[in-house]
Amino acid sequence: MKRSEQVISLFWMTLAGWVCFGAVRLKVGSFSDPGSGFLPFWVGALLGVLALAHFFNITLAKPQMKGYESPWANVKWRNGVYVIIALLLYTFLLPRLGYILDTFLLMLFLFSLLGRQKWWIVILGTLLIIGITYLVFKIWLLVQFPAGWWGLG
Repeated sequence: MKRSEQVISLFWMTLAGWVCFGAVRLKVGSFSDPGSGFLPFWVGALLGVLALAHFFNITLAKPQMKGYESPWANVKWRNGVYVIIALLLYTFLLPRLGYILDTFLLMLFLFSLLGRQKWWIVILGTLLIIGITYLVFKIWLLVQFPAGWWGLG
């Protein structure tokens, strides 16, 4: 377990270095005048620092006690796969169905899959999220949403 965690940390540190290198080539700029590589550089740097901290934490950690259960043992991996598939479908269908209908279907699926709530709570939560995001982005910030085939957006 310890060895695999160290290898994973090294992978993330390598990826962080690659991101930072690419960001420097895009011109990072400064805080007062950020360039196109500014955000990728700092995200890569943060990823590198966190991976380095995890590497040292794992390397310097004491051996695990017997009967230790991994924190990943009870994770419902199937739900994660469903969420990823739902998000991929959402991005594919967004231009076709429009923001309102596509987001309604996504939120309906996520609330019913992850929450296991009563149907009226799922519908109410879905409508509330669509209403708030529509108000903030479409009305206040004047963001154009995809209208889709039916012009809902």
